[in-house]
Amino acid sequence: MTRAVTVRVDRMSERLWFAHTEHVNWVLYVASEGVTLIDSGYAGQRDLLTASLGAVGCRPEDVTAVLLTHGHADHIGGAAWLADEFGTPVHAAAAELPNVRREVLQQAGTAEVMRNAWRPGVAGWGAAIVPLLQFRVGLGVPSATELPLVDGHVAVPGRPRPIVVEGHTTGHTAYDFEGEGVLVVGDALVTGHGTSTVAGPQLLPSVFHHDLERARASLKELRSSGAGVVLPGHGAAWIGPVGPAIELALDAGCAW
Repeated sequence: MTRAVTVRVDRMSERLWFAHTEHVNWVLYVASEGVTLIDSGYAGQRDLLTASLGAVGCRPEDVTAVLLTHGHADHIGGAAWLADEFGTPVHAAAAELPNVRREVLQQAGTAEVMRNAWRPGVAGWGAAIVPLLQFRVGLGVPSATELPLVDGHVAVPGRPRPIVVEGHTTGHTAYDFEGEGVLVVGDALVTGHGTSTVAGPQLLPSVFHHDLERARASLKELRSSGAGVVLPGHGAAWIGPVGPAIELALDAGCAW
């Protein structure tokens, strides 16, 4: 484990590293064949993204490809920078590309969040993330392309198996690194969030989901994974099989 500024980088398997920040997480697959970044934080977390790469002996230009679980601003900021600065390929599921490219915007707006500002933690969370957005909420990754699939796996270093877990957004996708025993679930379920007083596996507050009922129902798709480590987009890593995490998340539901 290493620390850099306010990003914590934990080794979760031989080749997978979990970059955990106060507001959002991303994952690094690092091997001789290349570096795959899964999600990438806010635009204003570029220094933390660079620091996390440095913690595992890499530079931004070493990233072979970026895989996105979905197109929300807290997951695509670094991807947009890498694509613009280094021409790094950025991929997402076909159904998610309109959101990533900002042809549509399936994301909670300021007004929706402000209506809930009276709830514990929401006002403080909102104030903290505004500088991180750097006005990129309406700007996506226009160059993003569909996942390059070969035999049901993504043809990038690590060759994860994509699992569509729709609901949070239309094409939200988890990535199962079967060779590492690690499942990257994005926001399909989380273990914590600045707007939630609940600890442990849960669904994000309802305002953040495009289709909450679909998000709940589609969690069953994750049961196809045999991983023993689950890495969420928000909160701490879950060490253990995905089944109990799903049950706990469904039982906990949304904080609001």
